[in-house]
Amino acid sequence: MKIAFDKVNVTPNQPCFMAGYSRREKSQGVLDPIEINTVAAEIGNEVYILGILDSIMVEESFCARVRERVSEQLGLSLEHITVSAIHTHSAPSFFKMTFEDNQVEEELTQTVQEEMGRSMIRAYNAMEECEPVLEKTEIQGLYGNRNVKDGVQDKRVYLFGFYNKEKKLLGALFNISAHPTILDGSSFLLSADLLGHIRGEFQQILGCPVAVTNGCCGDVSTRFYRRLSGREELEFTARQVVEQFMDKKKACPLYGGPVESRTFDIVSHFEARTDEDWRQMSEEVQHIQSPMKEFLSQRLRLKESFGAYDLAMIGQLRLFGNVLLVVLPGDVLSGFGNQIKNAFPGLEVVIICYSNTYCNYLVPREEYGKYFETYNSRLARGEADRFIEEVIRQAKELIEASGHRD
Repeated sequence: MKIAFDKVNVTPNQPCFMAGYSRREKSQGVLDPIEINTVAAEIGNEVYILGILDSIMVEESFCARVRERVSEQLGLSLEHITVSAIHTHSAPSFFKMTFEDNQVEEELTQTVQEEMGRSMIRAYNAMEECEPVLEKTEIQGLYGNRNVKDGVQDKRVYLFGFYNKEKKLLGALFNISAHPTILDGSSFLLSADLLGHIRGEFQQILGCPVAVTNGCCGDVSTRFYRRLSGREELEFTARQVVEQFMDKKKACPLYGGPVESRTFDIVSHFEARTDEDWRQMSEEVQHIQSPMKEFLSQRLRLKESFGAYDLAMIGQLRLFGNVLLVVLPGDVLSGFGNQIKNAFPGLEVVIICYSNTYCNYLVPREEYGKYFETYNSRLARGEADRFIEEVIRQAKELIEASGHRD
């Protein structure tokens, strides 16, 4: 196996509009760098590239342009290239959001598109032999279900480390499922928020480049666990996540082999004005006695204004020995993450969300309409379940075709 990491600082050198919390003012400084982190891996005779942008989302057309450019220049299959985001709410406004009247910084978007393509090509050309090591644990007492404190959640975290022949760590890839929203709408400092600070903590300890991906955190945050606020809370939580991991981590056996890969999508149709669930939610909102009433009402009106539309949900699968990597779009609720992982008890299942497109919240049928997430969903009840069922079906087919027994 070969590996390479590439890191690019794309922090704007002047104030810019930010995505998240519907802020109207431009940024007023930088708390920590806005980065592109790329991982290129060659396994057997196949190369796979993952590019991760410090952004609240990535737009499908942006991802397609990056993937097409890299595919053309390197001769790689489009299916072997993934573009992802960490979902920070304190990065530049690179893309137009469906439920936020944000002003896009088009020049910055063009810059990060070009930089990500160059980063992927550099990583491809810098790969060197390595030995992968996988470690995992569960993080306690720092984040959880943001709607019900002891509700459904996934606190499993994973660290892939890649060592050269001299046992030197070339780089690491960390996966966690937690909303990076410690910095709220009152902050106008550019930041990669929780995942960026975790990345920085790991880099100091491990002495190598570290990339971080976000999993099924649609309903997971630090809401019920905060002790401080702002920068102090951010630094405390990041440090505690890394310290817990280093104290409790357990090595996982890795069984190599060729990578089996698959990309697929499901297209869902929706129109709020003719949907019975939206009619019922509209009626229920009228009886809410809280500051959220106008906000939720505005969301419902906005979705009705969209008319009828189709939404594509894109999935990617990578099977490498006993590791199944599942790549999903949007804010996937943790119940779905658990459903996928529980379907493959014999595998180490790592889920990377916010990838290749952004389709807002994927809410399970039984939670549909209960909480904030449904108001920011563009899917009808049951459509997210249909997609997750297809993810599991496709993964089972892939495993069976590979001859692997889960």
